[in-house]
Amino acid sequence: MGRRTLVLVIAIALATISGYAVWQYLSSVEDEIKGQILEVEVFRASEPIAAGLPGEEARILIETSTALRNQIVFEGSTILCTGAVGANAGGDPSLVGCVQNPSDLNVVLEGRVAAGPIAVGQLITIGSFADTRDLQQRLADAITPGKVAISISVDASTASGGFIRPGDNVNILASASLSPLDFLEIISNDELRDLLIGVGAIPDGEVPEDDAEPGAPENLRAAIPASFDIVQTILQNVQVLAVGADTRPAPLDTGLDPISGIVVFEVTPLEAELIEYARQYTSIALSLLPTGDYVPYDSQPVVVDDIFGLLDLIEAELGLVEIDIEN
Repeated sequence: MGRRTLVLVIAIALATISGYAVWQYLSSVEDEIKGQILEVEVFRASEPIAAGLPGEEARILIETSTALRNQIVFEGSTILCTGAVGANAGGDPSLVGCVQNPSDLNVVLEGRVAAGPIAVGQLITIGSFADTRDLQQRLADAITPGKVAISISVDASTASGGFIRPGDNVNILASASLSPLDFLEIISNDELRDLLIGVGAIPDGEVPEDDAEPGAPENLRAAIPASFDIVQTILQNVQVLAVGADTRPAPLDTGLDPISGIVVFEVTPLEAELIEYARQYTSIALSLLPTGDYVPYDSQPVVVDDIFGLLDLIEAELGLVEIDIEN
């Protein structure tokens, strides 16, 4: 063997020894790093899970996975974790595991539904699924302090075509057939009642002369109709809290499909009394207001003459009545 050959062999041997030493060193470093990186087993969504999906149906959309322990195990963590994996699987659970975390997936899923949308890869926690009763919102929680909720039954013809939605503002109109004379007779103030009804009346026991002119009350009764229909806006700019199952805090995606049923308003206690009275004794309709600022107006009763102009005809038939209070 020549000298050059010997030198080459020695060089190759030294390179091999050096490479092996480096490999050994890197392997030991890798083992040390792996020993310091602690992984635990968790649950992740393998496919998107829609909100409201029952836990039993969502089970097939959840798979086991791994995650770094320091991202899973911390005080108050609700991430489901079953323990250490890999080289640390047999280690002390209190050091490499997740004994403080919830671990039973079946308990989380059974009888529950997805509390919200769960994305692919998202970790499963106790809060990922909830009891349906916990998800139900109470309408009372949405009422502004100092106000109350009251409802009426409407259909499309009395609720702006059925296009009223929670959060809209409306005016409330009431229609009724009124008897003015009945109103006069039930006035609780005796003096006022006598003034309007009894002035000029013939005293009890006296017989009117045949040619005697009728007194003021008789003329009044002859002139005032027994009843007349009236419509008036009784409340303005009232906010709708709910329409059926569609509520202001949890609106449904119903678009512009017309709906009918129960409409709930958010009003003051006094306004609630007015609405209830109108509901009991009148017919109610709702007019939908535009979005933005609302300018209230002075609402006046609307009667038949405002539409047909019959007052002149009635006066021609009955004559203009003049009541002389002094007589």
